[in-house]
Amino acid sequence: MCSQELLGFDRPLELIRHTHRRLEQRCALMQRLLGHLNERGCDADARATAGHIVRFFEEEMARHHEDEELAFYDAVVEVAPSKNRSTIAKLVVELRDEHERLQAVWRDVLRPQLTAIMEGRSQALNREAVDRCQLLYVDHVEREEQMLLPIAEKRFTREQLERLGRGMAERRNEPYPGGA
Repeated sequence: MCSQELLGFDRPLELIRHTHRRLEQRCALMQRLLGHLNERGCDADARATAGHIVRFFEEEMARHHEDEELAFYDAVVEVAPSKNRSTIAKLVVELRDEHERLQAVWRDVLRPQLTAIMEGRSQALNREAVDRCQLLYVDHVEREEQMLLPIAEKRFTREQLERLGRGMAERRNEPYPGGA
């Protein structure tokens, strides 16, 4: 059973926060993997850890970005107080741009290196890319949680929460709690 099922798509804002915590854990795991590779090389633990990180970013983070870009961001802008709406809309543009930069670091550097580690073909992992990924995500998550989630928690209706949760379930081919 996946973590989303345990948490429940009927609580989509909590699921977003939960994914952020898991992201922070995976970034910390990449940092620990750097040390492990230096000390022990590309052993079975390193290969398993790399595989775990790759699966998380390829599956969970890909769906998370879709959740935010296809549903969450626009819904927050829509319900933002009129005095803050233009600021929130600009932030959303920045966050979408950051998704592109983060995906480029993942696609161009980290995924190929972690895949090679997972397959036992290499023990090279670019420290600068790991650090950059972690720093970008920490800032990104902080702004989402400080600026967007409070608006959503305060202003989303039950219908908006259900629509967001149903979309999240659909993107994962999972049932929404309570059926149709």
